[in-house]
Amino acid sequence: MQAKKTLIGGLLTGLLTGLCWSSLVALFSTDQEFDGREFLISLSVPALAAVLVWKVSGARLWMLLIVAHCTFLIPLFGLGIGGANILLMTIGGTIGGGFWILPFAIWQYVRYVRSKQPASPKIAGEPPTAEP
Repeated sequence: MQAKKTLIGGLLTGLLTGLCWSSLVALFSTDQEFDGREFLISLSVPALAAVLVWKVSGARLWMLLIVAHCTFLIPLFGLGIGGANILLMTIGGTIGGGFWILPFAIWQYVRYVRSKQPASPKIAGEPPTAEP
């Protein structure tokens, strides 16, 4: 089912975004200075995480890109400013990815359920018949 694949893909995207971004920031901050060039390089991490999960899971890329960047902006950037460690950023990324992918997974589940319903037996143009 596509909804399950989407949900797992979103969780993995959040996890990888949190893990990779916090690891990269920690690596760049070894000299106790995080300048603009290093920040711009770290901005590519959400897109790379989304592409990697897309290749592995087969979930839709545009959904994963939205989830990765929303996860980066809302929970991870705030946690990063607060000085959280890598484990906390990874957990926050996973929770954020699950939160942001949930509307897409629900949408795909509803589409799946609607496609499984039988078509209406009425034929266009015919009056309804009375049942005895």
